Amino acid sequence: MDPLSLGGGTVVLTGDDLYIEEVVRVARRGARVAVSGEALDRVRRAREVVEHVLERGDPVYGMNTGVGSLSRYRVPFEHLEQFSATLVSRHTTHQGAEVSPEIVRAMMVTRVNGMAKGGVGVRTELLGAFVDALNAGVHPVVRLGGSVGQADLAEMAEIGQVLIGRGEADYRGERMGGTAALRAAGLQPIRLKAKEGLALISANGITMGHGSLVLSDVADLLDVFDITAALSMEAFGANLSTVHPEAARLRPHPGQARAADRLRELLADSYLWRPGAARNLQDPLSFRCVPQTHGASYDAHAYARGTMEVEINSAGDNPLVLIEDKTIISVGNFDVVALAVAFDLLRVAVAQVVHLANERIQKHLWSQFSGLPTGLAARDGDEGLRPLGYTSASLAAEARVLANPVSLDYRGQIAEGVEDHASMAPLGVRKTDELVDVARRIAALELTVATRAVDLRGRPRLGTGSRAAYDLVSRYAATEPEEHWPDLDGLTQAIAGGRLIAHVASEIGLLEPVSTPGDAVGPE
Repeated sequence: MDPLSLGGGTVVLTGDDLYIEEVVRVARRGARVAVSGEALDRVRRAREVVEHVLERGDPVYGMNTGVGSLSRYRVPFEHLEQFSATLVSRHTTHQGAEVSPEIVRAMMVTRVNGMAKGGVGVRTELLGAFVDALNAGVHPVVRLGGSVGQADLAEMAEIGQVLIGRGEADYRGERMGGTAALRAAGLQPIRLKAKEGLALISANGITMGHGSLVLSDVADLLDVFDITAALSMEAFGANLSTVHPEAARLRPHPGQARAADRLRELLADSYLWRPGAARNLQDPLSFRCVPQTHGASYDAHAYARGTMEVEINSAGDNPLVLIEDKTIISVGNFDVVALAVAFDLLRVAVAQVVHLANERIQKHLWSQFSGLPTGLAARDGDEGLRPLGYTSASLAAEARVLANPVSLDYRGQIAEGVEDHASMAPLGVRKTDELVDVARRIAALELTVATRAVDLRGRPRLGTGSRAAYDLVSRYAATEPEEHWPDLDGLTQAIAGGRLIAHVASEIGLLEPVSTPGDAVGPE
């Protein structure tokens, strides 16, 4: 049976319509992969162009010439296959931290989809090698080799190494050589043809694969912060005029409208809707500007997601095969500055959300603002939860550092000055991932502090969604912190694992989390 034939429960790659949710399904939930017949036909036609150009003897970068500053050197026809394999092996750096199998799977599925576009000019057999390894659960060991974001050469080379029978791979939890892993899965290494070595390494796999997973995590994170803000509003006795639908209608940013709608959902039936329930005519801005700030993050995320989904459904190869023109051209489609800028923007927006959360935490702990005992202590003279204010301030500072843009930080003159520009997109993705971890911790702090404040206010009637959040958080946040310190790590894990969103969704019908970090990966 054709290993690329369609089957049930698969993500079908066409080169045109891969979405982030599908990358997550493959990477984190072990969904199988197939390539559509139409895409395979396009790949075959692109390969015919490559063969025709080879027969003519035209010089083509990376196919019958060296790469980078060595492109002036011609590779003899009889050495083309050896050159392809050598190109893969010599771009591995054999150093750096290893990435998780879920990121490797995301790298592989996005690369296959890019190949399915047809612009790379490889054989269908190479797509089959990727798909077979992915579906069999052969996960190459990939190290962060220091990509500057103009194709993640070193990282992609580690995947290529395994497909040609070299390198290392994880198969069913056991580390072994590439050939051994393939054979254990009933597969054989592939022998590369002309241009296929460059096709294996010249792709932004880390940026697109890891970036897709991070965007999924940020989507869940923004839902989490809507939940934390809603519970905080009730804990503070806030004025809900800030979520009035007319405010968003008269300032029609899509994100602001979405955030306000979500907050009203979460706060449905809350005591705060009663006339006179609000303690202040105007609250501090960290409460009053939640729809605007969260909305800015929703809009930044929508931009980053749209940019990513254009990229993972594009031909990012150089040189690029033009099927209709029957030619191959040198281009810069590997340049992902658009993604680097999008992730820089997203981090700045998320850091603003974190900043607001930190300020709300401080206001809860400060008697002058909350009207409750300092530190939300049960007895005068006790610290209560005041130490959490220091932790929160520290995390907010860390978030600001991580939000600094990295797309402007390239100062290299590598490859003898030929490669004088780079996006630094992989670093931007990694910093966004780190920011998500910090943000989850501060969300756990805010939920803990807000739950304590709700208790001290006599547990008034909470909104449908915020009440569900309160019920879950109460399992981790002790009523008497002087006696039992809150389980902040456990609550952070519940947030990261999607349990908070799922629990609230069961009450008000919010979307289930699209990612569940920590799930086992591998074929279904």
